[in-house]
Amino acid sequence: MIRHFKIWVILLGLCLAALIIFMAGSLYIGGCSYRNNCIDGGRAQFAHTPISTLIPATFQANVAAFSYPSSPENCTVTAETLLSAWVLAHFPETQPFDFIDINNVACEATFADVQPLFIESNLWYPGALACTSCHNAELSAAASAQLDLNSYAGVVAGLHRPPGSTTGVDILGAGDWQRSILNQVLFVIRKMPFGIPPNVVPAEGPTILAGIPVSIANATPTETPLQDEIARPSNPGEAGDAINLTGDPIAGKQIYDNQCKLCHGTEGKGDVLNPGTEDGTVPPLNPIDSTLVSSDYKIYVYNIDLFIQNGSVPGPNPALLMPPWGAQNGLTQQQIADVIDYIISLNK
Repeated sequence: MIRHFKIWVILLGLCLAALIIFMAGSLYIGGCSYRNNCIDGGRAQFAHTPISTLIPATFQANVAAFSYPSSPENCTVTAETLLSAWVLAHFPETQPFDFIDINNVACEATFADVQPLFIESNLWYPGALACTSCHNAELSAAASAQLDLNSYAGVVAGLHRPPGSTTGVDILGAGDWQRSILNQVLFVIRKMPFGIPPNVVPAEGPTILAGIPVSIANATPTETPLQDEIARPSNPGEAGDAINLTGDPIAGKQIYDNQCKLCHGTEGKGDVLNPGTEDGTVPPLNPIDSTLVSSDYKIYVYNIDLFIQNGSVPGPNPALLMPPWGAQNGLTQQQIADVIDYIISLNK
């Protein structure tokens, strides 16, 4: 009897040991598959960044991709088309550059249209960090590759730039898009934006709204219902070619000081007597007549140009009057464009 009992105890112990081994093996295979490093295990895999200074994201990881405000006047363009057009135009900061959008419309844009590609989060794909999360002005510590994409100056200064230096390795290929580092990283080897998921972003990058059609940019301002309320010169005439030129406010200040300050005062602040007019003074240009101001830059320039181009007699018998600088070739059209830009800069 005792002998049979010992046999049963031994068999029970063996069964328990086998059960324990079986359960342990099941857990191991379920968690790590048949490898010793658990690579194929059921746990979620983590992608670790090689950038030790990566700034933590402050937005939700799975939010809708960034979108620009919808506007019928904007062009629809891919990131690659916009960036390549900007670089091939030798990457101007304020001057417009031309491109053809995905609807085959001739458009123009400025660096302000390009910059969101560097500074907006969730733009390249949902949950994407902004490029400036890593490439920022903190060159001595946080900026990956010592590249600052926060500003125009930072972009053109390039990468591997020592703190305090204004020059690094050119990422824009000196205007050659195919050879530029920016093209190579974003669209050839597709190394960035960091963490880009496979098969999520098209080869040409995200499609955004940027710039405006050239037809709109070059359109002549039209009459508005409030046209009669906008100040106009007494002398008839149309606007000159200056409205189609890009002005230089620095050059405009010099021309203003030489030709305009005597009547309109230092920096356009007026306070110059002009007997024979309604209020006895020359109208100030700083601030300028509010009816001439417009959020549409073309209209703003157009309103001012009419006075400079054609001149005006500001009263029945004024001691001082506005000469027709453009109509009588007292100033060139470029000089008028420069003066207009300077006057507008005084009113910002």
